[in-house]
Amino acid sequence: MANIKTSVEQLIGNTPLLELVNYEKKYDLKARILLKVESVNILGSLKDRIAVAMIDALERDTDIKKGDYIVESSSGNTAIALAAIARKRGYKFLTVVAGMTKERYDLLRAYGAEILDLADNPDLAADFANIAEDYRLHDLLRAYFKKRGDADGNKYYLLAQWANEANRNIQYNTTGQEIIRDTDGKVDVFVAGAGSGGSISGISKALREVNPDLEVVLFDPPADDPDSLDGVHHVTDMPYYFLPTFFDGVKVYDKYETVTKEEAYRASNKVAIAEGAFFGVSTGAAVHLATQLAKKPEYEGKTIVAIAYDDVLKYLSTDLINPKYQED
Repeated sequence: MANIKTSVEQLIGNTPLLELVNYEKKYDLKARILLKVESVNILGSLKDRIAVAMIDALERDTDIKKGDYIVESSSGNTAIALAAIARKRGYKFLTVVAGMTKERYDLLRAYGAEILDLADNPDLAADFANIAEDYRLHDLLRAYFKKRGDADGNKYYLLAQWANEANRNIQYNTTGQEIIRDTDGKVDVFVAGAGSGGSISGISKALREVNPDLEVVLFDPPADDPDSLDGVHHVTDMPYYFLPTFFDGVKVYDKYETVTKEEAYRASNKVAIAEGAFFGVSTGAAVHLATQLAKKPEYEGKTIVAIAYDDVLKYLSTDLINPKYQED
């Protein structure tokens, strides 16, 4: 019985790489596309890894006690993973959100999370909208929850995933190393979104140590419609104080391309038809960009790795499953 697990945290990591063999053949691609299937983590996404890592670091570096609050600004996978792990360890969890899908809302409630929606807190929303230069989001939230804690007697611990070294370190030490192990280090291109900055910076750092010529390509929503892709953060041409701190003075990506919502939705549906695996919006964006690269003669024979961040189940109430996106 040596392989029996005793904690859900042991069901995170060591996720498989899936080559899109049928998809490559159907669309006559010249390069291989490998997806790191993070949707098989127990809580359903890449963010499972950072939830455990950031709470581990919080327990190591602070005096947090059971019943205290862990706080994060996230309306997506990070919040869900944190809510679950926090509850398991005896902490309360509160997330600051600016809209989310019904599925995410229901999951957060099921895990006992408290939700502070900016739509219901206009003063905090105004502060978000007016963050000044040299004043990062985590500064604003720490000040807000310090004031709140003074008023209600609770202790609030902000994780700030976009500035938390545990985020980048866990991606470097686990996700990046797993990709290297399973590809024998033979990765030519890594395609990723910005997210909180931890995955693209941590994974690319690991891959570049094996292949200094690695090309890192970032996908970004169009500048004229930066909120068009659910869960994909617009970062190019943004002031530095709006970016994850992992981007401060660091060459995180080599080039970027924009991906529209329709392109991402179509790519997710095409993979579902070809491979029998239906992934979420960010994965669709990554696959679309990887596909555009894989069609080019200069990428022939190369290996492109992208992250399958989560699956379709958190998007059933969106237009992602509209049959019109299954059309070529």
